Amino acid sequence: MGDSLSVAVLGGGNSAQTMAADLALGGFEVNLCDLPGFMANIEHVMRSRRIEKICSADTAGLRGTATLNKVTTDVGEAVAGTDVILIAVPAYAHAAFHEALAGRLEDGQTVVNVPGNWGALKLFNLLRERGMEGRVRIAETDVCMHICRAAESWLGPGKVRVILERSSVQVAAMPAVDTEAVCDTLRTLYPQVMPASNVVETSLNNSNIIAHGPLVLMNAGWIEHTGGDFMIYRDGATPSVGRCVDAIRDERDAVLDALGIDPPPKAPFHERIHGSRWVHDPCEVGPPSLLHRYITEDVPHGLVPLSELGDLLGVPTPVSDAVIELASVSNQTDYWVEGTTLEKLELAGLQPDKILKLVKEGET
Repeated sequence: MGDSLSVAVLGGGNSAQTMAADLALGGFEVNLCDLPGFMANIEHVMRSRRIEKICSADTAGLRGTATLNKVTTDVGEAVAGTDVILIAVPAYAHAAFHEALAGRLEDGQTVVNVPGNWGALKLFNLLRERGMEGRVRIAETDVCMHICRAAESWLGPGKVRVILERSSVQVAAMPAVDTEAVCDTLRTLYPQVMPASNVVETSLNNSNIIAHGPLVLMNAGWIEHTGGDFMIYRDGATPSVGRCVDAIRDERDAVLDALGIDPPPKAPFHERIHGSRWVHDPCEVGPPSLLHRYITEDVPHGLVPLSELGDLLGVPTPVSDAVIELASVSNQTDYWVEGTTLEKLELAGLQPDKILKLVKEGET
């Protein structure tokens, strides 16, 4: 580990490739890695070690062709000697990447799930079970650093496009006593990071879990008829969709409030979306089917733990529950079972004060 931070970015999708290009253009030594079964995501970049970063007119970040230090499908090779490890994959891929990391981490490294979706707690539990806790700092963000796309057919391989840069990204460590130290490290890479109270706040504050379920399910007919060939935010975020999104936001905020965590500022979804230029970006088309991460990630790994926390706290979550039920029927998958349950997070049976003590201090 040298004087300048070196970074391993794990994943091969939109955020992973964009962060790898962004940080390399910023002068950092960057390794990019996806798992062998997903080598196709990064095959072109493996050959060239280059990613071209293109930005919309609304972005002010670095742009150009970035040269990466290393591109590989070997997680151990990617993370060896690095200071910061950014895991930028959907929540349903956390287990595979966490397992690949276990036993390959070095003392003093910082591991950040981008975004969190309970990833920091899951990795903390795994390392504790393996007797490896305390060797590294574990953290997560509430959202990704960019709204972006990578390797789209109209972009071509080896190219990413940034639609919008996040002006503020929350970070929490697991346990929260490490949050300030993690933020100090990450601000070298992304100055816009700011501390959250704990990983419950970052996991519940991901805006995707609030918006994507209603947005997709209430446009299901259009998605299946057109294969997603429409502007989903511009055309699909109608007032009735916005009211359902706002209802889930209110349920989420009530859960946060019951845990003593201040909810984020409120703004009606329909008004906020249609006051944003990025929703008109040509990248913001609909998903090709309902078997898309907007459902397969955000419903089981976002709404299911929200609902279960609501049950624990005595906070009703009827709209979230309805979205989970409709998504389960639509995709013929029981997301109540497949999702991130409190039992899988090793929180089942804990009272709220014990959960908060765990995420703040690392013990109950």
